[in-house]
Amino acid sequence: MNGILMASGAGNWIMIVVLLVLFVGMMAISIIPQKKKQKEYAEMQNAIKVGTRIMTIGRLVGTVVAINTDNTIEVDIGTKGNPVVIVINREGIGLNLDAPQTPGKKGTVNTEAQGDVDAESPSSEDNASDDNKTDDSI
Repeated sequence: MNGILMASGAGNWIMIVVLLVLFVGMMAISIIPQKKKQKEYAEMQNAIKVGTRIMTIGRLVGTVVAINTDNTIEVDIGTKGNPVVIVINREGIGLNLDAPQTPGKKGTVNTEAQGDVDAESPSSEDNASDDNKTDDSI
């Protein structure tokens, strides 16, 4: 009888140690990538200066016009001839479009040219046909 109690007592300690190791492992797996992502986001925000093209978390694309001391940023989301300046909180910046892009999880590279048409910089195809066009801007 005494041997059975000792065996179950040792089994309980082994189970507790295994559960503790699993818990610590799961915490490490979830915390380490989160800290890395926070560090990358802080570096991206520190690289923002006047003239940087950004995308907000609401998917507005614009150029930083001014960085204020109250943790806000003025962003021009309009065109060259028609500027529209908005004020956003610094944490509202989702992506720095001027920073070098890193490959995604599946090997695709995130670029700003995915569906983003910029009126200020026409593509090379447009440059060839622009010589024959007249300026119809208002």
